[in-house]
Amino acid sequence: MILRTPVLSLAVLAGLVQALAASCAYTVTAPTVTEPPVIRTTTTASVPLTQAPDPMRDGPDRGVIDQTWPAVARVTGLGCTASQVGTGFVAGEGLVVTVAHVVAGLSAPEVHLSDISQVASIVAFDPVSDLAVLSVDTGSLRPLTLADGSPGQAIAILAFDEDGEPETTRSRVIRRVRAVGDDIYGEPGDGRDALELEASVRSGNSGAPVVDEAGYAVGVVFSRTRGGIQVAYAVQSTEVRTLLESALRNEGEPVDSGECRPR
Repeated sequence: MILRTPVLSLAVLAGLVQALAASCAYTVTAPTVTEPPVIRTTTTASVPLTQAPDPMRDGPDRGVIDQTWPAVARVTGLGCTASQVGTGFVAGEGLVVTVAHVVAGLSAPEVHLSDISQVASIVAFDPVSDLAVLSVDTGSLRPLTLADGSPGQAIAILAFDEDGEPETTRSRVIRRVRAVGDDIYGEPGDGRDALELEASVRSGNSGAPVVDEAGYAVGVVFSRTRGGIQVAYAVQSTEVRTLLESALRNEGEPVDSGECRPR
């Protein structure tokens, strides 16, 4: 398992946050089919980085991470023009949460969980929040509990890379934001509540749970900046709860996974 930690200085990151607060908007680009869509954000209050905990000392310890990893899944599928890969996690009995742009246009996504591969049904799909819920046999695996994230909180991202290798990235929450503008297809949308993270993520990481020191999921990775200082974004747990409730109301009936996203 790969363990990665941020190497950015607090001074550099503080300057980044000040610049973003001044502009109140920026873009996140996405070049490949399983990369996230372009987003814009509006900012909410944040904790100065000098007051934030050190992710090397705080956040989930090794024992919590080891207990949480079994609930993390790899999600794959053959799209219209290319393979689509991402990460997900068990969020309820028989339910795995991932991001919509990983399973968009797929009729039979595969979930790799506890060394077992299964064909999943998509039972909830929201291109605006960029979330999806998949139905699979989760056996006796313990679902991750959802919790709220807060600025300055030390966390860990549990993800698979594009080659299927597991990696743990220690990070922290910079602030809460509202990711506004287009949905995953570039169409106008209402946006989603998100967390801005001091972290570098890459292809295959989309859909990964962001976990706190108790191993609770406070967000789902869906986007990143490109070039320069790396900042990642995660959909807040409140959005996840809403989609899980939708899946339960529909009693697990399959839903349309939309069209394949254009490259």
